[in-house]
Amino acid sequence: MRATLPFPDHKPAAYIRLRDEPPFDPGRHLALEAPAHTVSLADLGYDRETIARSPSPLGLTSAFRIFSDEGLAVMRELAQLMKCNRNDSAATGENRLGSYLRGAGYRSRFVRDFCECRQLLDHLSGLAGVSLARHSVPAVACGINYAPEDVTRAIDTWHVDSVSFDAVILLTDPGAFRGGQFQYFQGTQAEGEAILGVSGVRGTQRELPPERVKTMTFPAAGYGFLQQGNLVFHRACRLREKAERTTLLPSFVALGEHRPDRTNVDSLRNWGDPGMLTELARHEAHLARDNLRRLIDDLPLGASPVQVADAIDGSVSDLTRYASRVRAAAGGH
Repeated sequence: MRATLPFPDHKPAAYIRLRDEPPFDPGRHLALEAPAHTVSLADLGYDRETIARSPSPLGLTSAFRIFSDEGLAVMRELAQLMKCNRNDSAATGENRLGSYLRGAGYRSRFVRDFCECRQLLDHLSGLAGVSLARHSVPAVACGINYAPEDVTRAIDTWHVDSVSFDAVILLTDPGAFRGGQFQYFQGTQAEGEAILGVSGVRGTQRELPPERVKTMTFPAAGYGFLQQGNLVFHRACRLREKAERTTLLPSFVALGEHRPDRTNVDSLRNWGDPGMLTELARHEAHLARDNLRRLIDDLPLGASPVQVADAIDGSVSDLTRYASRVRAAAGGH
């Protein structure tokens, strides 16, 4: 992917836009620090072939400071204001979350500018070892998770993400709630799923061997970490008592001529967010456009008929497959 897509110039009607927000100013609202350590995909047990097919060798970082005190206060207030317009969820199956909000960049210019901030992206890109940009699917580019009303439910069950890279930023004081830890499995996705008897992004509250479960430490609110979430098997535990626990979840794509895109379009297609089908169509068309540019630049003039046909089919295969699945889900109409 050469660049990410701009936000659409309009928003789905279901999203209520905030008014009278302060402008985002990275000089005032960010306080970026380096993580104390990182965990590689190799550390998690992934083989060389899997790592070579991934945009980056990074698994995840330790938590590091992201927001200044002022930036944290503004973001926390906006997250609370947007909570009344959050998504509906049955919190079952693929929709694991009990209380969450997607498309925050449609609702809040401050959030959108944060997710697109050059200083933030440069910092995270340095950690990932690959150039990152705000995710080209706006619904997942800027998300927020809240604590579910029912504290017997996990905030998020064991799963992998439907995007390559995301950050998890805690907006509430970690000392103000019991439970709610972010944990990851010291192993591969396949190992974790085999132990739990699940597959794909579908979550479960069953337990993994405790000696292979690592808990992320957040020193304070405003700290977060970066992960290659489609390969890190992770969860957010349930709270032990009702409390506020809010996390900001910006997602990113890896840029580069031959960097693989790991967006799980088949999963996202079933999420049901306003405008999601169009957002995914834009995403797939954007990738196809990059592929077609490569065809224009690289296909030899002496290519055989089969090579020409294969190059065309390969350039648009994901886009046409997406169209077929959308049509099939609609009953073929």
